[in-house]
Amino acid sequence: MSAFVDATLLRFAQDGFVTGLLNGLGLPALFNAMFDATDFALQSVALGPVLARSYKVPAFESIRSSGTDERIVPDAARVRRERVLPRFGRLDWVDVAFDAVLNTKVQTLVAPLQSVTTQTLEQKLGGIASIADLRAKLLALYAPSIVDDLFAKLKISTLDDFERQRHLFIELIGAAPPAFDPNDPAAARNFTVSVRVKIADGFDVAGALQSAKLCRSILENESVPDTLAGVQRTTPFAMVTIFADAAVTDASLPGLTATQAKTAVGALFAGERMFAQFIT
Repeated sequence: MSAFVDATLLRFAQDGFVTGLLNGLGLPALFNAMFDATDFALQSVALGPVLARSYKVPAFESIRSSGTDERIVPDAARVRRERVLPRFGRLDWVDVAFDAVLNTKVQTLVAPLQSVTTQTLEQKLGGIASIADLRAKLLALYAPSIVDDLFAKLKISTLDDFERQRHLFIELIGAAPPAFDPNDPAAARNFTVSVRVKIADGFDVAGALQSAKLCRSILENESVPDTLAGVQRTTPFAMVTIFADAAVTDASLPGLTATQAKTAVGALFAGERMFAQFIT
């Protein structure tokens, strides 16, 4: 290991360094990389408690296999088998592992139903004179692709095809979502993020990206999915790769200055829902 890797490991024992690193990543970006909000909009996010760090944590891969064992004689039999061999696959290392809490303020986008009305589709459309009239009136309600899909699924090619079936039009109208109130206790939600750090030895972008993706793949295959109200977790771990700022010069990548290279590397990792950070 290089002196940079060893020194950076030691710096993670300092709370100020860790909070500075997370704030440098961008807390909204950290939230958005890990979660897809479905029922609310993120309004603000602040860093809460940062929990204890673990160093040089092994990431063991389990080997999983499934198949069928078949016997012909003396009696025909078929047995389905699934095997899991823990810690039998590849081994990678997480340089630093810890959890952090994001204190957020969110605006609810979902409100109770205000009304439900039911009528026939013919009533909703105001009567149908022809198949062309049906298509035109449906196009006033739906996108062309949806109308085409309706015609295909209901097997409508003539007006008789449409009239032989009974179609209901059910309209659900929700109340307007409440206005955002930052002082409302219901607007405050805390989310725990599991951060996994790889410290790059030198400036090998392809090698660092490969290492981070391999490590994340192993960790994700061993993780247990959880369920959170109003949000979907897109990845159980926030992978952060740390590079030495001094390792990047104007000559590191052809045609790019050091500043441009760092920006390009950050965008490359962000496209994979991961983070690259350069520190001094």
